[in-house]
Amino acid sequence: MINFWVAQFFGFVALVILIISFQRNSKFFLLKYQIFSSLLYSIQYVFLGAFTGCLMNLSCMIRNIIFNNYKKVPLYWLIIVLFFMILFSIFTFDGFISLLPMFAVIFYSLALWYGNLRIIRIIEMVSCVLFIIYNINVRAYTGLLATLIEFFGAFFAFLKFDLFGYSNK
Repeated sequence: MINFWVAQFFGFVALVILIISFQRNSKFFLLKYQIFSSLLYSIQYVFLGAFTGCLMNLSCMIRNIIFNNYKKVPLYWLIIVLFFMILFSIFTFDGFISLLPMFAVIFYSLALWYGNLRIIRIIEMVSCVLFIIYNINVRAYTGLLATLIEFFGAFFAFLKFDLFGYSNK
């Protein structure tokens, strides 16, 4: 039972850091905060015994570091990142539920690589739904809260920019 509460603590701190990251006006600092947040979410998943969630968060950290270094990410980096995501999921396979984070991060990585903001927002919502199901199943409740916030953020951005055509240019 102590692992559950330690996990929720790490998830809560990760959520606070994630929220703080959106208050930064520098891509450099936003990225640093989000990388640290992903690390804390990884620790949360370790304490819950949800190792696929842990490795997918670590994979996303690495992906974000690599993708942030390019205006257009070379295809070979996408392939390498996807390869490791799949490999980590094979090593941590624990039934159908453990595949959900893999599909979520793979879909989102593909959308980021493609670069179309409308597609990124749509895939973000799909990825969030997969992580919502996963977080409920592994009892990552603070991770669930963060994923709900991300889902609604992407949903409202989709409505604003893609459905109603608002432009902030």
